[in-house]
Parts: sequence; structure tokens; C-alpha cells
Amino acid sequence: MQFSFDHELDLPRDAVELGLMSPELARLWGEQWAALASVETVDHRVDGGRIERVWRCQAKGPLPILENRNITRDMMTWEEIWTYDTARHEGTWRITPRPGVDMDAPWRQSFAMSGDYRLDPLADGRTRRRVSGEVMVKLFMVGSVVERFAVAELTKAYLAEAEALTILSSLP
Repeated sequence: MQFSFDHELDLPRDAVELGLMSPELARLWGEQWAALASVETVDHRVDGGRIERVWRCQAKGPLPILENRNITRDMMTWEEIWTYDTARHEGTWRITPRPGVDMDAPWRQSFAMSGDYRLDPLADGRTRRRVSGEVMVKLFMVGSVVERFAVAELTKAYLAEAEALTILSSLP
């Protein structure tokens, strides 16, 4: 399932990019997204015009559609691998479910989520953020429902990021 959504941020692009560079962003983002139990920064690098980060996330609970299945804590853990080029004002991201659990396991072929991240200035000094990508969940009978739910949660996650970026921009 392909998706794309835009958010207009009440911040200039350079302020958004400064926020994206902040090591405090993960903590603030985690505080803003209700579905998240925890977030840990595994890697955070700013090298010239490139930002790279890896966040390990833990959801509070399984998706409602999966509540009757045997969902373990590690099944609700994922890493977001994110890179951003400040000269192009765009980046890429991908999700790795259950990091550290058999990276060659056959079930990994049943899930994929990745995409692009772009910041464009608006005439009034604000910024349009576009997140686009693709999610694929191969689960008998419920895969497409889980895909739609995942995109809805991803939208909430990026709204939480917008809140965290706004908070960061107001700090001294």
C-alpha cells in the first residue's frame, strides 16, 4: 500500500532542520505519541549536511485487530533507520521490525515499510513536510487492515514529531 501525507509546520525550514539534528528530539517525540511506550536512540550522527539516526521503539500494546493473537513484547519493537540530507532537504526512512531477532527469518519477507521525507518552504515562512512511502504486510485475511492501521499510526507519529519540533524550537 502506497501512501503520502503532508503537514504544514508553523516553523521555517531551517528551524525544522535544527530540530531534526537535536539529540533531544527522540525523547520529546516519545512523549507526544500516545501509542509509544518507549523510544531509545541507538545512533545519532550529524556529519556535515547529513543527519543519520536509528531509534528503537516499543509500542504500548498490540494493534487492536491482533489482540487475540499471541503477541510478545519483542513483536511490538522496531527500529526506524532515518537519514536526511540538508542540502537537498530530503531523506529516507525504513522500519526494521523486531531488531536483533533473526534478521534472516522467513517471516521478515511478510513486512516492509519505508519511504521518503521532504521539507519545502512555504511563502509565509512555514514549512510543508511530505512523508511518502509504502507499507506491505502479508498476513492472511488481515494484512490490508494492518497496513491501513500502520499508515494511520505513522501519521500520528509524524504529528507527534511536529509537536516535538515545535517544542524544541521554543527552547532557549
